[in-house]
Amino acid sequence: MKSQILYSYAALLLLLAQPAFAVDLEQSRGIFGSQLLAQIPKNQLPSQEQGLSPDVERGPRVITNPHPSQTDKVGATEVLDADPSTKESVDDSRTPRTISVPGKKGTKHSVRKNQERKTMAIALGGGGARGAAHIGVLRVLEQEKIPIDYIVGNSMGAIIGGCYAAGVPLAQLETMGMNGSLRKAYLPGVTSRILLMPFTKIKETFKKSYAGLWSGEKFEKYLDSMLPKDVSPIEDLKIPFSAVATNLKDGNAYRLSEGKLSTAIRASASIAPLLKPVKIGDNLYVDGGMRANLPASAAKDTDADIVIAVLVDEPMRELPNEAFYKYKAITNRMADVILGVADEHQLQFADIIINPDVSGISVLSQDPNDTAKAIKAGEAAARKAIPAIRKKMALPEDSRIVGQPIPLQ
Repeated sequence: MKSQILYSYAALLLLLAQPAFAVDLEQSRGIFGSQLLAQIPKNQLPSQEQGLSPDVERGPRVITNPHPSQTDKVGATEVLDADPSTKESVDDSRTPRTISVPGKKGTKHSVRKNQERKTMAIALGGGGARGAAHIGVLRVLEQEKIPIDYIVGNSMGAIIGGCYAAGVPLAQLETMGMNGSLRKAYLPGVTSRILLMPFTKIKETFKKSYAGLWSGEKFEKYLDSMLPKDVSPIEDLKIPFSAVATNLKDGNAYRLSEGKLSTAIRASASIAPLLKPVKIGDNLYVDGGMRANLPASAAKDTDADIVIAVLVDEPMRELPNEAFYKYKAITNRMADVILGVADEHQLQFADIIINPDVSGISVLSQDPNDTAKAIKAGEAAARKAIPAIRKKMALPEDSRIVGQPIPLQ
């Protein structure tokens, strides 16, 4: 019963997050977008685009975008810099382009160029339990000594990317997912809190606070306990990092690149109205997935030579009617479609797209076996991508001689 309540509520949240949701699936072609597909050789396309059976080629995919500089300026979500001292007029269209705020490019929010190799920024997308695949991807890059010059993360990508940038070992991140401590800190007592919602409404009448079932403070404290004790502000991390979050006040996506790391991660991962909005400065932030679930455009805005996007969406495959007898199946399908459409326009900003095979893993999964499966899927996909990454970054065949990431300017 607990799971049914959670899945039903999550389905409602997904619908509420997409008030203008109207998608032509035939035109959208799953999660890869017709415009990008037109630029990719047939032998690199997902199986459905080649007219193959849905059961064929279910393994990890690595797609090299042949024209990453040719982007649809109208089709992608805008990601602004969160520095309150910088103001710029915003294109008010439904799908504005990605822009850079004047005065920020070439400073601490940009990577420093290197004469010996090309620089790389990695975008880690949201995806709930599927996001554990990011651990596997980062593990392989670490083992191969592929230098990361910037990490941009959203939601689960911000949790894993931010902790990793601060020096949290990947083994510890894996334990956080496997033992359920991360999930428990994020959503403590799901059933009881939903049942107490009527009383919460009465309480709000007397005490004004932002709407949400949980404050998110326990989640932030949990992150603080997991981070190194001497962790620096975001702008001084070992690996440069930005968390992407949605500002409720103006509806735009922002890069959180300064201040307390755990607060920025919490903001990026606060799915409203499960967690209350996070107030930073004068703005109220929630999960960045509403605007930029896969923050490839924000990664490109760091001026890195190469952008790698880690996409943890499950490819759309036709399912029989009988598959939708359960709440879980419907909720998973809704999440797949909504996240897929949101990520379509972001793919064009990546030079290399790593798509681990997370088939069968629910966004809301609580099963540690799914966490392990996602991590292994990330490792497999990353290993498949290593040759393309070395080639794009102009690295020697054994890139382990390259060394550490480049410091910021």
